[in-house]
Amino acid sequence: MQSVILSSNQVHRLHHRFYEPTGDVKATLLIVHGMSEHSGRYDAFAKFLAEHGILVATYDQLGHGQTVKDKYELGFFDEKHPVQTLCKDVIIMADKLKEKAPTVPHFIMGHSMGSFIVRTVLVHHATSFDGVILMGTGNRFGLINQLSLGALSLMNRLAPKQINERMGYLLNQYLLNQLRSPISASPFAWLSENIDAIKAVEADPLCGFCFTNNGFVTLQALIARACQSDWYQMMDDNYPILLVSGKDDPVGNLGTDIRQLQQALIRAGRNNVRVHLYPNMRHEILHERDYERVHQDILRWLKDQLSTHSLHQP
Repeated sequence: MQSVILSSNQVHRLHHRFYEPTGDVKATLLIVHGMSEHSGRYDAFAKFLAEHGILVATYDQLGHGQTVKDKYELGFFDEKHPVQTLCKDVIIMADKLKEKAPTVPHFIMGHSMGSFIVRTVLVHHATSFDGVILMGTGNRFGLINQLSLGALSLMNRLAPKQINERMGYLLNQYLLNQLRSPISASPFAWLSENIDAIKAVEADPLCGFCFTNNGFVTLQALIARACQSDWYQMMDDNYPILLVSGKDDPVGNLGTDIRQLQQALIRAGRNNVRVHLYPNMRHEILHERDYERVHQDILRWLKDQLSTHSLHQP
């Protein structure tokens, strides 16, 4: 029976799962999923890591997966303080994970929207983790984002739970228009070059749903916050950072944002930044046909950090 972990809103139970290694636990990893998906989509990746001694926790965020009480809550976060609530839930899950293995290094990974949440969390909680993996992230908050945030703020005040299909359509079109060859007529073609993965998203009732006004304004606020440079100010110079993205991921501006973020981190004196940009992969690199390559690269990075960590132990 699953233990009860209550969201910081004191209303919702966070649907979650711990993937426990059969042998010794070498490290922990908390996974924060992306927009309009759920934690179950990280099952294969989490099982792979657990087989190699990594204790993994996944959970469905507010407005997602099995954390929602009914389908009408999909794409809605919290009326009063959505950004703070999402970030507090990350810390709640991180603390629950640490209770299971308090003496090992603790890592955190965020994908897409989850990467922006993680970056926001790290502003004040970088020292709670021994390294971070940012997957499918971006590094732009331009004029279009600013205008969207302003308009969405008004709509959120008037009708927070109203599904904003127009915004959902425009977002998908914006991302699709960056692709050189969509290979699929699906509005989700920007997610993957793997057509089977796109079909799986379309067939999953807990994936691909449209956000409410509240969901979209929260997403824009998270991007705005994450794109400020202070998210890495609490990190020491050797804080481990791994950036992983598809080279054809429109969220990362086809790799340009990732390289610019890497350079910004290096200029700020963060010397332990590793980047993997995968050719012929789009936004969801864990669902591309060559996903095993991604699994191995992330595992190798985790092992490298553990080796370094053990060298610095008294």
